[in-house]
Amino acid sequence: MRVLAVTALIVGALIRIAILPIGVPAVDDSWRAWSFHAATRGPWNLYGPKGHTVTFGGVDSPVVYPPLALDELAIIGQAHLALNGGRFENDVALTRTIKGAIVLLDVVLTLTIFLVVRPAAGATRASWAAMAYWLNPAVLMITTLGYIDVFLAIPAVGAVLAASYGRPWLTGALFTAAVMTKPQAVIVAPAAALALWNAGLPQDAVARLRGAIAASAAAASVLVAPLLVAGTTYYMLRSVAVLAGHDMLSAFACNVWWIVSYAFAAAAERGHGVRAMVLARAEILTHAYAIARGFPQPRAIAIVLMAGPVLWSLKAAVRTRDSGLHAALAAFIVTTYFMLSVQVHENHFFLVVPLLVLAAALRPAFAPILAAFSVTFSLNLYLMLGVRGDGPPEVARAAMGIDSSVLIALVNCGLYVWFGATFARACRLEQTRIAGLEHSVRLHS
Repeated sequence: MRVLAVTALIVGALIRIAILPIGVPAVDDSWRAWSFHAATRGPWNLYGPKGHTVTFGGVDSPVVYPPLALDELAIIGQAHLALNGGRFENDVALTRTIKGAIVLLDVVLTLTIFLVVRPAAGATRASWAAMAYWLNPAVLMITTLGYIDVFLAIPAVGAVLAASYGRPWLTGALFTAAVMTKPQAVIVAPAAALALWNAGLPQDAVARLRGAIAASAAAASVLVAPLLVAGTTYYMLRSVAVLAGHDMLSAFACNVWWIVSYAFAAAAERGHGVRAMVLARAEILTHAYAIARGFPQPRAIAIVLMAGPVLWSLKAAVRTRDSGLHAALAAFIVTTYFMLSVQVHENHFFLVVPLLVLAAALRPAFAPILAAFSVTFSLNLYLMLGVRGDGPPEVARAAMGIDSSVLIALVNCGLYVWFGATFARACRLEQTRIAGLEHSVRLHS
């Protein structure tokens, strides 16, 4: 196992070193611009009036991420200035610096997974879990393309774990750090709250939640304070709110709404025969496009679709104190968001990966689901962007006779149902175990 783990570590490191120079403008233009301006002007000064952008490398980038993301990119920008003698050019060296930061945080998350799993399941399973993340094809694709979702994943996963171990102040601080990096992190809140509620004496549950909320508010105050001094708080709130208003069914995510997009594309070809309809290519469509063709408001439908599975999963896990099931619950809720919400981007599934790795390490029944989703998610990324952001070869989308990305979306739907069934079974077993323990306590008392 030791030899295998070291080999996996070396192979994963070599792959990451090889992809450091790959820049994907469609993904990293914003990180480049934000890191330059945050490092030279201060991140609290980047927000401006409606439509405000910052320019770098001839590209105008709107500033729409929360303040902690800009703080993190400011640190990266300052490191780049230090490493390059005060120069900040739009070149391969900058790509290496940004990708290098992503790789370093991959190391942090891999080590976190190992350290969490080892005391609970032993060194062997902890090593397998670390390898499952470090060599995961989906993680390698995310790093290759230059997404910074690992910045979000570390505090979001940390918040769920801290809640599971009954650490309210740490839970609140990490949750705020995650949301202040990317608002998407708010979707782990139900899982973290349930884990914290069950992580101790029932009579102290409200106090634990209160402590987490207080810590969250305190952390938010610290992060927003520089903006209050600079007078840019309102601009920040309005800029970040733009993310919630994106008008699209699916933003390259192979989910239910990508299938709906394909259905609209096929319907547009009905005058050219069945073959043309089958061969139609799914693409990003707006809510307005769907509504104009008699479809109900997509955002309202998505909210209703998501509410059911989220509430069901919380009810199924309502009494569990098991950290593996807490990780699985969070992963299921994030998967629900990815599969059923509108305006979801192809990279938004990433948070599921470390959560599912933890769940699979502590509850092996989830291991096949982790493996299957890792493949489909990496294919989702590849079919939309290729390896360098210029898309895959045409044959990759057309080889199956139907848009391959739609097939991946259909497979994802099946995997989602499988995930739900496996989660339900694990929760039933846990409820049986809890009932048995309670019965044993009553007998002895």
